[in-house]
Amino acid sequence: MKLPFRSWPPVTRLAALSGCLMAVACAVAPRPTPPAPRLEAPRAVIPIAPPQFDSGDSKFDAFLMAARTQALAQGITPETFDRATAGLKPIPEILNMNANQPEFSRPVWRYLDSAVSARRIGRGQAMLERYGEVLDRIEAQSGVAKEILVAIWGMETDYGATEGSFPLFAALATLAYEGPRADYARPEFFAALKIYQQQNYALGEMTGSWAGAFGQTQFTPTTFLKFAADGDGDGRIDLWQSPADALASAARLLTERGWKTGAPWGYEVRLPRHFAYELADAETSKPVSAWRRLGVKTAAGHRLPPSDEEAAIYLPAGARGPAFFLFPNFRVILKYNNAASYALAVGLLADRMAGAGPVKHDWPLGERPLSRDERISFQQDLAKLGFDPGPADGILGRGTRAALRRYQKAHGLPADGFPTAELLAALDRAAAN
Repeated sequence: MKLPFRSWPPVTRLAALSGCLMAVACAVAPRPTPPAPRLEAPRAVIPIAPPQFDSGDSKFDAFLMAARTQALAQGITPETFDRATAGLKPIPEILNMNANQPEFSRPVWRYLDSAVSARRIGRGQAMLERYGEVLDRIEAQSGVAKEILVAIWGMETDYGATEGSFPLFAALATLAYEGPRADYARPEFFAALKIYQQQNYALGEMTGSWAGAFGQTQFTPTTFLKFAADGDGDGRIDLWQSPADALASAARLLTERGWKTGAPWGYEVRLPRHFAYELADAETSKPVSAWRRLGVKTAAGHRLPPSDEEAAIYLPAGARGPAFFLFPNFRVILKYNNAASYALAVGLLADRMAGAGPVKHDWPLGERPLSRDERISFQQDLAKLGFDPGPADGILGRGTRAALRRYQKAHGLPADGFPTAELLAALDRAAAN
């Protein structure tokens, strides 16, 4: 039985009240404030500075510094650029080749002697057999004749034997920082960086020619980015080590440039005695049937087929040398290498590998090539005589050949546009009077 609080003894009531007050005090007392966290000074962010190039050539170093900024703007990572350019220096051998033009150009018949040699024909036939299955598949997929592909392979690197040993980035940077090929080499340099970043090649395997082409079919970096193909199906494109990749890439380039399946590149023809040589121009195309009416025949002297296919007539050594029909596929080969002598060599080599015989008409072996100074004199003489050839730069391009044709026609000569030492002597005499 509990007694009411008032009936408790005074001492007991006092003790009880004291205990309650203590409990209330404990319940409402504030908790101690924790110590304030210790503030630390913010750490300074140290930016990663770009590398300092020290090649020994201040212009080269300045080019690399500017190129780094441009490369990063194009999506190249700093790590990619810095690895590719570490220790880079200009290559003196390339500087020398870049600055000096050859004094003499090689006559086309001497060029063809080496380009379409018996050794190269034999090796090409061996490659056709060795890689027959791969080539048949690529030909079926692309429509490009396998002999054309193997001929390009042979022309570019002698079937992989001479791919070039210059470090690709050093070669392109050497060409890009100054000199006549700078405008060509700069986009190629950035394209090579993209390839390095995308394909994860080892730097040591990225080698090529002094002009920056690489692999068994000698692609430039920009060409690689557009046309490279995985010919062996291993998921990696390797133009250095995989002939299948190199050949498939060459086929893709030709296909996308307009190759016509089953059509010829060209063939040798025989011109009539009184042929109008001003018609023999790579830009003047007529149906084969029209050339037939003008008296053009096959190299063996037979009548041409009554075809409506367009062809131009090409005289690589002038009126005294062989004549060739050129079809649209010849111009496609020029997209691979824009030199008519190269495209002619590819076509002839492909034909020889397929069993065709050599060129029937004799070459004018007695003609000597003109030196650069003589070519400039040639142009200066034509200009003095009123046949404007364009700038006197020693390059016998379309303007000079057209001017020469006008001179030849005005003087009753075969208007083949082919410069010879004999013509130069006549021009010198006429210009001096």
